[in-house]
Amino acid sequence: MKKLFLVLIFIPLLSFSQELIEESIEPFKGNLSQPIYGGSIESFFKGYWINTSEILKLAETTFQIPIFNSGPHTKEYFDSMCFCNDFGHYNPLFLDKVKESIESLSPSVKFLIQPLYDFYFKKPLKKLMHNKISDYFDKDSDKAILEQIRKKDNHNSLLSEIKSTNPEIPSETLFWIRRDYDGTSYKFLKLFQLIIEEFDEFEREYYVTSKSGLNVREQPYSNSNKKGIILYNQKVKILSRSGEKLIINDTDKETGVTKTIQGEWVKVIYGENLKGFVFDGYLRKNTASFLTRNNGTTWTNGFSSYTFSEDMPDYYIDISSCNPCNTPTTECHMCGYNWMKVDVDSFSYGSNYQNDFFYEEDYTQFFEKNGTIWSVESRGGYVVEYKTDKISWIPADSEAYEIEKIRVKNKPIIDFIKFKKKEDNEAIERDFM
Repeated sequence: MKKLFLVLIFIPLLSFSQELIEESIEPFKGNLSQPIYGGSIESFFKGYWINTSEILKLAETTFQIPIFNSGPHTKEYFDSMCFCNDFGHYNPLFLDKVKESIESLSPSVKFLIQPLYDFYFKKPLKKLMHNKISDYFDKDSDKAILEQIRKKDNHNSLLSEIKSTNPEIPSETLFWIRRDYDGTSYKFLKLFQLIIEEFDEFEREYYVTSKSGLNVREQPYSNSNKKGIILYNQKVKILSRSGEKLIINDTDKETGVTKTIQGEWVKVIYGENLKGFVFDGYLRKNTASFLTRNNGTTWTNGFSSYTFSEDMPDYYIDISSCNPCNTPTTECHMCGYNWMKVDVDSFSYGSNYQNDFFYEEDYTQFFEKNGTIWSVESRGGYVVEYKTDKISWIPADSEAYEIEKIRVKNKPIIDFIKFKKKEDNEAIERDFM
């Protein structure tokens, strides 16, 4: 959160004009002191001590508006896992200023900022967007906590309850809870959404979900002049968001089921020439496969690592021809195949195999939802059949304490797998060796 917030403040300092860039960078750099430890310096942040109070003052001087409306904030906003009993309330007007400045970034300034986004923004922003309150508290048993958040019950009591029942709650979810209390969650959501769409081309691509197509209008209103129509499943790129919300009741012509769709008017481009406003309730994220989205990334479960590659196609390899085994016999011909399967939200691989004495199969399935990856392992052996609980994975370059947390979380499942394999091997040795 510290790096994210400081870069968030740093971006507007560069957005006023190209001539002021160096003028803005110098006072920013002046608030970074040399590290106590040795080692190479690869960026403004790595290895430096940051004078946070002066950075905040610099931002307030630039915008001429307070960042916070009330409350202490130093501990909360620069401690990644803070169960703070009191917290600072952001000034919504400051967030509006930041959003306006990002919307007005020139191409040259965006080019300058892009490396900062790639190294410091991309991962923490996605963690924030994937750990919202509704993402973390998604079970029926969480309804009581969600109701307390909705009613804005006593914050300190709520934190104590969360800490006792959810000690591993992500700091990002705590951030969203505080933003819900100070009333800025929607503004932060739109701000982060804007930053991601401005700096991550992949995140700006959407597909039309309306079977009858999607009308493109001149202005962000339902009664605005129609410029054209984009057919079902066609790709568009979002250029900007209007902030004009819309709620409609949509009835499926085939099933007759009516559902409420919420969204806002966004400006898009289709092809090279058709630009206009559409309702984003009928847009969905691109449908690239699991491996395409995660190509070249390495993830760890705390015990082992796995690197995904989009060059892994769907396939099976026939080990040998599976001629029928005529029993009784000393040995059957060994046969079987290995396989790999790629889908939009999952990737799996395994083997089905007939050895000399019995049939066995095992597979591993990786799943992804809201940027979170987990796996499930399954095996059918000589005497043992099992399917594990979810094994959590995080990027292999995560902080050491995060990797240790995931290791502790996964250890009971990994131990279970080892125990089952040992149990199967002992049965095989007993009966066949």
